[in-house]
Amino acid sequence: MKQRFCALLAALGLVLSLTGPALAADGDTQLETVRALGILSGDESGNLNLGSPVTRAEFVKMMTAASTYKDGVGTGQGASLFTDVKSGYWANGYIQLAVEQGWVTGYVDGSFRPENSITLEEACAALLRLLGYDSGSLSGSFPEAQLSKARSLGLLDGLSRSQGQTLTRQDCVTLFYNLLVSQSSGGTVYGASLGYTITNGEVDYSTL
Repeated sequence: MKQRFCALLAALGLVLSLTGPALAADGDTQLETVRALGILSGDESGNLNLGSPVTRAEFVKMMTAASTYKDGVGTGQGASLFTDVKSGYWANGYIQLAVEQGWVTGYVDGSFRPENSITLEEACAALLRLLGYDSGSLSGSFPEAQLSKARSLGLLDGLSRSQGQTLTRQDCVTLFYNLLVSQSSGGTVYGASLGYTITNGEVDYSTL
């Protein structure tokens, strides 16, 4: 009887392991995926500086790498759209694209403040627009509406930041990985729309 009971438990465990939710990708897998896609890169010495804050300019460059425009944007080209972004500024091309696509906006004084560290709510608002969610699809006002929607989509899974806090490069690893496996407004998994293979809710790193 005892042997039959143990066998039953073992069988039940096997079924649960096959039918239960997939385990989330660990931090190393997320990091290597984001690096492989060019969303995050090291400095001239190869250091990733994961504890460093991310500026608004750096964030729009990451967004570009995580979009269909990743191979079509040059740096520092064209006329500037903002008083504090010169035409030769390294991120001018990325900022122009992000504004043209409606991912980000400047400030009422005509500035973009590219060197300001990006906050959690600013990042969520930008990524939601990248996913196709406009203000009409959100309930409430900024920033609560954006944070609530981001949370419901899983964008904030694994993040310990809260409203008003700025993001580090490590935070952006998590945030952009979550972006790839989130559902867009059109009902498709965002990473799949870029041509990446999503298996059991995770990016299949072996296919990158």
